[in-house]
Amino acid sequence: MSNPSYSILIPVFNAQDSLPLLLNELLNLDDHDKPDAIIVVDDGSTDGTVKKICKYNINLHKTGKNMGKGYALRTGFDSFLKNLTSEYILCMDADLQHSPNSIKDFKSIAKESGNLVEIGLRDISIGKMPFARFLSNKITSYILSVLCKQKLKDSQCGYRLIHRSVIKDMPLYENGFQLESEFLIRCSEKNIKIEFIPIPTVYNKHGSNIKHFYDSLKFLKLVIKEVRKKWFIPNKEKK
Repeated sequence: MSNPSYSILIPVFNAQDSLPLLLNELLNLDDHDKPDAIIVVDDGSTDGTVKKICKYNINLHKTGKNMGKGYALRTGFDSFLKNLTSEYILCMDADLQHSPNSIKDFKSIAKESGNLVEIGLRDISIGKMPFARFLSNKITSYILSVLCKQKLKDSQCGYRLIHRSVIKDMPLYENGFQLESEFLIRCSEKNIKIEFIPIPTVYNKHGSNIKHFYDSLKFLKLVIKEVRKKWFIPNKEKK
């Protein structure tokens, strides 16, 4: 199998300090690992993010106002499908927690196995991950594993390699962080096996835009909706 082609999608909100560093690394990758294109979706940043990245050779989209990570990802997916021909899209966060050094692992494993979806697998332990993130990841991964009927080792990692055929006919509606969970549920409905690729566990001063309480509520709302759809609504329709 030939080396798979890919483009990169980075959803961004107020990342003026970290995003230029990430773009510099990506644009200086070896020719063998360079992406076809880099899509950056600015989700209504209020700092100097857009001004700082205008000089880079990227496909920049701006939502105009802060709509949420899910909305930014959906915007990027649409742009990818309409304007690019790469086999895969690689989603990365802008906070430097996703090392470009792992790209070769994503690509080589996809080349050997033909995987349609690969997700980064961090060291999910209290010593390696902040306690709040450790706890939320454990809980959400367990719940989604039950819903999806497959073991999801790190359901909240946003470092994801996805074949274009997967997102081409996949309806996604969530606007917030919970879109990443919605994506996993839709994969399970299509019987798509999700593979996990070990990546470094990185936490740094750039932090995250996750709001644990509100995003947890949104996740629970998504789960309740999916549970009703899978186990309750069909039974009512049969009567």
